[in-house]
Amino acid sequence: MIMTVMNRYNVMWLVALGFLAGLLVPVATAIQTHPPEPHRHAEGQALENPVPSSSDSVATGRQRYVFMCRECHGNRGIGDGDMAHAGGNMPDFTDDVWLHGPSDGEIFLVIRDGVTADMQPYSNRMNDEDIWHLVNYLKTLSGR
Repeated sequence: MIMTVMNRYNVMWLVALGFLAGLLVPVATAIQTHPPEPHRHAEGQALENPVPSSSDSVATGRQRYVFMCRECHGNRGIGDGDMAHAGGNMPDFTDDVWLHGPSDGEIFLVIRDGVTADMQPYSNRMNDEDIWHLVNYLKTLSGR
């Protein structure tokens, strides 16, 4: 009797895990299939940054960076944060290579929607205005 209850319990867990995996696999697959080479996004190129790049905006963006991005991308944005040492490939924001496009809109989409398992969406952690402030700050790191 106890064995039957344990078997049912195990089967229920396996079914639940299978269901969750079925929900997560398409999301993970979509994120993982993003091209690894530099490319552009027409949707992002069409987006205009509604937040002017002022000193206040850059300061707000820096604050968001410190709390949300520094752990992976490092203090100076060169991709050497603590989480990067776990094996992720973090971009260097100080160079002139923007893997997913250099326009404000393309950078916004990378942050909002995510592009890889390492760079997942931040739309549930930051509102759009804060993401635009962050874009303004990131652009200062590369001198643009």
